Amino acid sequence: MRIDIRPLAPLPDDDALAGEQEAELRLAHELDERAHAARFGEGVYRNTLPEFAALLRSDDTERVDVLHAWRGERLVGALTVYTTLIDSTDVADLSMRLDPALPAAEQGELAEALVARGVDEARALGRSTVVASSPGSRTGPVTARTGHGAADPAHPQVAPLVARGFELEQVYRVSVADLARLSDLAARHAAALQRAPGYELVRWVGETPAEHRAGMRMLHERMSVDAPVAGLAWEPETWDDARLAAFERSRQGGGRTLLTVAARERATGELAGFSTLILPMTGDVARQHDTLVTKAHRGHGLGMLLKLDNMVRLRELRPELTRIVTWNAEENRPMLAVNEACGFEPVAYEAQWQRKGLR
Repeated sequence: MRIDIRPLAPLPDDDALAGEQEAELRLAHELDERAHAARFGEGVYRNTLPEFAALLRSDDTERVDVLHAWRGERLVGALTVYTTLIDSTDVADLSMRLDPALPAAEQGELAEALVARGVDEARALGRSTVVASSPGSRTGPVTARTGHGAADPAHPQVAPLVARGFELEQVYRVSVADLARLSDLAARHAAALQRAPGYELVRWVGETPAEHRAGMRMLHERMSVDAPVAGLAWEPETWDDARLAAFERSRQGGGRTLLTVAARERATGELAGFSTLILPMTGDVARQHDTLVTKAHRGHGLGMLLKLDNMVRLRELRPELTRIVTWNAEENRPMLAVNEACGFEPVAYEAQWQRKGLR
């Protein structure tokens, strides 16, 4: 099929869209919703149009380039190229969505064109390493270098990556917890609190309060080091107040809200860990963002406590959000064990590929 790949013009900083750009963005939003429903299940990952637009805006920490694939007047695919501007400045990250109504052969042809264009865009941006995601699986013909998770090289979105020398580094498990099934949530939360008497919980909605910003900057930096990334070329991150503010603005774009709980050591006042949920405007699914307990404070059940505390608060603040979706590296057995104990069940797998040496 004939495919025409064209860039979407950079979006304005506000929601003042009009004309052809608004019409194109609406088509892209519809495609995104259908592609995510096919990949993760109906309703698991949804965005309103303003939320979707917010995900495509660049800021001082990250550049976002969007390319759309057209077959005549029909939008059939999208490619987003993310390039960080502070660290990992040699890496481009590709995210691809295909029209799930296309036959497999046409999806393969479209994916081939989008991957080729993505590699060219990475080169043009001066990036020599490309990271790309695709559907994955728990087991399969190609095993991740971590030894956990796999992918099917015949899958339409995988074949062009394999053909271009990408290597499967890591596989994420996508899991969903149904809060309606956790009848003992309050009791489990109380038991987790008793297990960690040396810590107190501090909670907030939205931006991090001034008194916790230094601690949260440290925790975000530790997240970039402590969370498993396999052989992916992500560098340790440096966070200042400007980066923390940019992060919070981007994650709350389009009307979304951050719900955060942190564990603070009573003896020192040090933040030992945190967990954050992203609350959407509509639907019934909240998204788990990061959860981290620093190495010095592990062994007290804080990871479980933080997860359970956010579940309890979610019921109180947004009772219509009855499910939570999370992504975790398949080799991260301690966090997966916490999730399983909290009622999370797998619904999909997502593969992370990498190609180095682009010039």
